[in-house]
Amino acid sequence: MPPKKNNFFSGPALRTRAARAFLGVGALAVFYGIAAEIGRGRLPDRIWLGTHYVENVQLLPPYRSLLEETVFLLESGILPSSIAVSAGRVLLGFLLGAVFGILLGLATGRAARAEYLADPWVTFFRFTPALALLPLFLLWFGHGEGSKVLLIAASVAVVTLLGAHQGVRSVPRVYLEAASALGASPGLAFRKIALPAALPHIFASLRIGLGLAWVTIVVAELIDARMPSLGYLLTLAGAYPRVPTMVVGIATIGALVLAFDLLALAVHAQATRWMRRTA
Repeated sequence: MPPKKNNFFSGPALRTRAARAFLGVGALAVFYGIAAEIGRGRLPDRIWLGTHYVENVQLLPPYRSLLEETVFLLESGILPSSIAVSAGRVLLGFLLGAVFGILLGLATGRAARAEYLADPWVTFFRFTPALALLPLFLLWFGHGEGSKVLLIAASVAVVTLLGAHQGVRSVPRVYLEAASALGASPGLAFRKIALPAALPHIFASLRIGLGLAWVTIVVAELIDARMPSLGYLLTLAGAYPRVPTMVVGIATIGALVLAFDLLALAVHAQATRWMRRTA
């Protein structure tokens, strides 16, 4: 028998991908450390902010400064509380957007009339950046939690809608015709053939949507900006400016995105373990 191949979503492949991700992060950390050492004493520490100069700015703070800033943010509770609040908003917005997007995508993939009705709205939200939608969401949903969560949900819904739609449309027509010839109703053929075949596209769109949700959270948390939140932490650090706080905040968001991405891949592997892996 030929040796069994590991595909992109199998257990060994996931471990390999995780190892490569950590290797890439480690290489970036080494590069940053070298750049910070080279820039020490060479980069300017006095910058102009438009109305005044700011002294003692570390444009590339060394790891010692980053460690001190991290310890302060952890001991003060600012970073843990910001992570908890922002992650909660991301997960809630992601779930709402994913459910709505997948259901609508399945409907448009199955019925051409639904596609015609949804296409103008999908095009509008697909090519409109979240920052441009911010004033509109403020007017529609106010300054509370709803506008933040719904802005994330709108970004995720477009991606998952397109994934589900493409997944249903990519099912070979001959499969559906064969099911119909064997007496299967359209609904049964959709549940047993089209929906399982669309799962790879749906999970791929969920993974993209999850990353997009973390991108959108920074914009969403400008609505009634206040602590604790990672978006406001970055905004506040940029206003003073405090580069160590910005670097720690960016690194935290990057680590969360990486962790959520690996989790999404693991869920994908578990949910589609029945599929034959060919590569």
